[in-house]
Amino acid sequence: MATTHKFRKIAYSSLFGLGLTAGGVTIASAATTQQAPPTTAEAPAAAGSQDKADTGTDESETNERSDADEKKEADEKPNYTSSVTIEVTPEGPEGSDADKADDSEDKADTAEQAKLEKVAKIDADAASKAATDKVPGTVDEVELDEEGGNVVYEVDVVAQDGTETEVIVDAGNGKILAQEVDKDADEAKADKAEQAKLEKLAKIDANAASKAATDKVPGTADKVELDEEDGKVVYEVDVTAKDGTQSEVLVDATNGKILAEQAD
Repeated sequence: MATTHKFRKIAYSSLFGLGLTAGGVTIASAATTQQAPPTTAEAPAAAGSQDKADTGTDESETNERSDADEKKEADEKPNYTSSVTIEVTPEGPEGSDADKADDSEDKADTAEQAKLEKVAKIDADAASKAATDKVPGTVDEVELDEEGGNVVYEVDVVAQDGTETEVIVDAGNGKILAQEVDKDADEAKADKAEQAKLEKLAKIDANAASKAATDKVPGTADKVELDEEDGKVVYEVDVTAKDGTQSEVLVDATNGKILAEQAD
């Protein structure tokens, strides 16, 4: 019996030890769980910030467009005032139907022209005379128009040397309000003068230059142009061979000698 009692004490002692160990593990686990920092969810501020940034970009683009529109309007505003004016009618939104929009625009243009003619106190002939008195030449075109509310005649005058000038004439009293030389026409005039100068210096013509080029590079001369290269008057001849190869041949315009050739 003594042995049995002793065995029970050992068993109880072992069970008690196991209980303490399990309890210690449970307590440690609980302590670890309590000490772990709470997980913080990401705030949706980034999306809001992005929206704000996008809004800022849109506002910036809108401001840039507004500034550009204002600059364009300022550039288009005339620096003169005529004696007769009309109220400027803002343009309406474009229609979805192209045919209806075109028809409506034609009617509006006709009505606008009638309105201008009613306000004008001189006719196209008087405006033409006033323009050519100021800028001698031939009248190429006369148009009654409105510029920033100012009713004026736009008269295109071509001088004897080919210079084109637009003269703005007050439709109320015939006074000259402004004049501007057509830059494109002026450049064309300069090019024409340069070409005439080159032709005067050249000793051979385009046909002779073409022959010299095709004798050097057999083929067909597609284009011949008189030009100036490094102070020399030359013909630039584009030659296409039978196999389709294209070459540019430079021919001295004073003696017909070949100065250079280059395959394209």
